[in-house]
Amino acid sequence: MTVKVNVVGGATMQGGKLQPVVADKGDPSTIPGPSGNAAWSPMLAGEADGVRTLIKVIDWFGGQGEKPAAGMYIGTTGYVTTKAAAFNFNTAKRFAIFTGITNAQGIAAISFGTMFDSSSASPSVGFWATPATAVGGVKATMVAGSLSKTGVQIKVEAPNILTAVLTLLVGATVTVIAIEQ
Repeated sequence: MTVKVNVVGGATMQGGKLQPVVADKGDPSTIPGPSGNAAWSPMLAGEADGVRTLIKVIDWFGGQGEKPAAGMYIGTTGYVTTKAAAFNFNTAKRFAIFTGITNAQGIAAISFGTMFDSSSASPSVGFWATPATAVGGVKATMVAGSLSKTGVQIKVEAPNILTAVLTLLVGATVTVIAIEQ
């Protein structure tokens, strides 16, 4: 079995023995083995998608053989075909602060409106609660599965002074900071 590594300073395996290959830097002809076709290089262009900046492959150049397809975008794991799956190269992320009041179930439903609709993912959120009356410390948690591009639900509880058991807190103000992913 022959294994060849096509890198400068690589190695070949011949007969189970690793043999170093020393090549002149930049001269692939000094590495043993057949050469392949010249590789294609993508021609990239920026594309605005609302406040997002996407990178699109508009063409290919410099290669041999069949030219790869164009029109795809760069995603987090490689090429993707839709804008929704494309990575946002805009480093200026949108963020906003939202508030809401807890209902009888101790839950504040916070709406982001359409602020994050063009994003490919739900925003990251940080939150805290302020009770309407002095009750000591409060516990604020995100309701499981409630975070989306359009909003989030936060449950607020406070310890009962006599029993220390957490009870739902009505009328607390919940503040959420949402940051675009």
